[in-house]
Amino acid sequence: MSTEMSGVDLARQALLAAQETAKKNGASAREPKRRTGTTVRREGREPLGLGAAITTMMTERGMVAPAAGGSVLAQFDAIVAAAAPELTGHVKAVAFAPDTGRLDVARDSPAYGTQLRWSAPKLLAAAHSRVNGARVRTVHVLASARVKASLITSAAQPTMPAATVERRAPPAGYHRAIDAHHQAF
Repeated sequence: MSTEMSGVDLARQALLAAQETAKKNGASAREPKRRTGTTVRREGREPLGLGAAITTMMTERGMVAPAAGGSVLAQFDAIVAAAAPELTGHVKAVAFAPDTGRLDVARDSPAYGTQLRWSAPKLLAAAHSRVNGARVRTVHVLASARVKASLITSAAQPTMPAATVERRAPPAGYHRAIDAHHQAF
């Protein structure tokens, strides 16, 4: 057995000696942290600002502000122009779910869908940099926008079975009235 002390043992002894010296001089080992913010304890009777009241109400009810979803959809054209300008005008944001972070995007053709999938990381980065609080996690490419438009149009106009229409011969006075009209002009 060796009586020589290792580097770890020497470090421990130096630390203990420094702590003892600090105690003798009246200094504590840790300085107290300074508080940067003010904490106001409310008993429920002091007036609150509107923003603080809404934030408190939403926190109590476990609600999340859906503003980010609207902003992502509203600024989608600018996001696409920044991330992948070649897709501008060929893709359209359809829906955004802030709770899951899923952005549904419709495209004109399968080729633009492939380009959109390749550009998804750039699109996500652009969404996070342009929209404050955007939590877009995935881009889901939907079927072609033209196909969806035709489906929506056909769904809006219900098709009725074609009724059989019998053509009747015009009454006898019809041809006389048409002839009289032509003669007048």
